[in-house]
Amino acid sequence: MPKREDLPHILRLIDDDSPVVKEKVSEALAEFGTALEYELANMSEPPNRENIKKINQLLKERDVRIKVSENLTGENGGDIDPIFEIGQLVHHKRYGYRGVIVEFDATCEADAAWYWSNQSQPDLEQPWYFVLVHESQQVTYAAQSSLEPDNSELPIEHPLVSEFFLEFWEGRYIRNDRPWPRHQ
Repeated sequence: MPKREDLPHILRLIDDDSPVVKEKVSEALAEFGTALEYELANMSEPPNRENIKKINQLLKERDVRIKVSENLTGENGGDIDPIFEIGQLVHHKRYGYRGVIVEFDATCEADAAWYWSNQSQPDLEQPWYFVLVHESQQVTYAAQSSLEPDNSELPIEHPLVSEFFLEFWEGRYIRNDRPWPRHQ
């Protein structure tokens, strides 16, 4: 995968009409997967709407099912604030499991294949949370819109709780400083 430092150089080539250059640019953009929008939004100089349209056209021509929001630039930057906190207990609206949030991403950073393989495709432009699922060994990656607070104040039984949290206090977990493993 290209590095985020490569994006300005890739975008400088976006107006080149050479088929070889267009192919290489679209290939490089597609390799960012669903993290592309996040990376573009966090550039020191994000692309303007015209360039976003060109990016989307290149991805469409490549048959990549990723679309960058044209609202990427602008006053709000397309950011949605997280409403859940690390250590907070949550309930998944669709699947009914309880869990604890161990980490989150500002937007979905999973690759396109993972995203499109899911039964539902929640909006990518929202916080996504790593959730340790109660009474299992499973860790899920859930969109903010799929979660709601779990007010049971009952602890979560999961083998990783002791790895990432110091204690359970007043219905929530206190996170330690052990880093959460990021996407590979």
